[in-house]
Amino acid sequence: MSKCAIAYRRDPTRDEMLAFLRSQGCEDDGDAIEAIWWFGCFYHGGMWSNLYSALSTSPYRPSPIAEGPDDPYWYDALVHEYRKG
Repeated sequence: MSKCAIAYRRDPTRDEMLAFLRSQGCEDDGDAIEAIWWFGCFYHGGMWSNLYSALSTSPYRPSPIAEGPDDPYWYDALVHEYRKG
C-alpha cells in the first residue's frame, strides 16, 4: 500500500481500539479486526507506533485490489475517535 500515514490524536493499541469498538456495539471480531487494520494502514505513525504494530501483527489480509474496508462503519468510528480533527 502506498498511502501515506496521517497524524492521529494518540497512538491507540489494538486492545484499546478493540475495547472501544466493543463499547460502541461492534460484536463481530472480524469486523473489528478489519476496521483496526485499515485504520492502522492509513494512520500509523511509523514502524514504532502502536498502530503499526496492530497493522503488522493482524491476521486480517485484504484483497490486493482493496482500497478500504468492505463496510466502513467501524473504521469510521475509529477515525472519529482517534484522528486529529
